[in-house]
Amino acid sequence: MTTQEFVQEQVAIVGKQVQAVFRNMPADKWDEQATPQSMSSRDTLHHLAECCQAFLTSAEGGEHDWGSWSVEDTSSDNLMKVYVDLRDKCIAKVGESEDPGIMKLAGDFLSIHEAYHVGQMVTLRLMIGGDFDPYSIYS
Repeated sequence: MTTQEFVQEQVAIVGKQVQAVFRNMPADKWDEQATPQSMSSRDTLHHLAECCQAFLTSAEGGEHDWGSWSVEDTSSDNLMKVYVDLRDKCIAKVGESEDPGIMKLAGDFLSIHEAYHVGQMVTLRLMIGGDFDPYSIYS
């Protein structure tokens, strides 16, 4: 397995976890927070989409201006679509590069950072109740 294949695999696994933790989120719970300082589900998914954009900008040699990127339609369906579309571009970028710097960026933005937010979202899902299975994030 090449480094690119390994990083792509890790990024894909965490991306599936992100999608799983948001799947069947009750429509009336998207703006609830675990704590007053926490992000809501809507904020978290928007943030993760921005992280994908930040990766793409950084991979092209640019510097992302945090907070300047936004999605006009923040409905849950649209946010997930934007996230998945950007994530697919990120995975393709990793696959076309042998640059160790891009591999590090992918690990930072798309694996480690996203896994952190998956954990937060699992906790939020458990707090808001319903029939969410915390093990459903695993393949």
